[in-house]
Amino acid sequence: MISRPLLVHTWRTHRVRVALIAIALGIWAWIMPVIYATFGRSLEVILHSGVIPDAFLRVLGADPFSLDGAVALGVIHPIAIALFVVYPVGFAAAAIAGERQRGTLEVLLSRPVSRRSVFLTNLVATIAVAILTTAAWLLGTLVGAAAYGLGDRLDAGNLAFLVANVVLLLAALAGISLAASASFDRLTPAIGIGIAVVLVSYVLEILGTMWPDAEFLQPFSVFHYLRPMDILAGRAAPGDLLVLAAVLLASVAFGLWQFPRRDLAAPS
Repeated sequence: MISRPLLVHTWRTHRVRVALIAIALGIWAWIMPVIYATFGRSLEVILHSGVIPDAFLRVLGADPFSLDGAVALGVIHPIAIALFVVYPVGFAAAAIAGERQRGTLEVLLSRPVSRRSVFLTNLVATIAVAILTTAAWLLGTLVGAAAYGLGDRLDAGNLAFLVANVVLLLAALAGISLAASASFDRLTPAIGIGIAVVLVSYVLEILGTMWPDAEFLQPFSVFHYLRPMDILAGRAAPGDLLVLAAVLLASVAFGLWQFPRRDLAAPS
């Protein structure tokens, strides 16, 4: 049910922007091992002295003065999150609602392509972007670590699990945004839902980390199911992948049910 012409057209249209995001993520990931190699070893004594509050480290979700901590920070830092989610949220939200707002969705649907095919093709394109940008992050991490002779200190299995976890998180966000896109005639509410999910999830995770009484809120955050520090320490939780997969499947099922049933009148 994937439309190859639509998939190729989508990739051709967005290839430059995707490449720029991938390069930015690669450079960002490369910086993390460099920071550790340059400053981490000398500043580690400061960490153990207790000068840095434990609550601050819990918010970071990582110890930036260890190699695993620096790599983990490169995944969950707000800059990294912004780069990771810009396409799973922005592009997915605009994929259908944006076409509808411009009045071009009807032209697309007049061709021999079903609505479900349009939905699934956009989902595949978005997940492919997530895989590409995550691979760029991984490459930057490996290059940065290798440049300082630290490559052998990164466990390949843990890194592979982390990559899978990141891709599945981005796919879940893409599914939510695409389902919202299939439900509205205007881009604003569709992208608003996607951004709201990211922001509310991030706030719930931070709030539960800093305030023990709010810890019960963390399972309602999608970011709670991405724990890079635990993964790199060998404490990966396969259940996190199952939760994210369930979110993805539920959102895709809703989108595939909703989009074909919509009455698309002439745009106003």
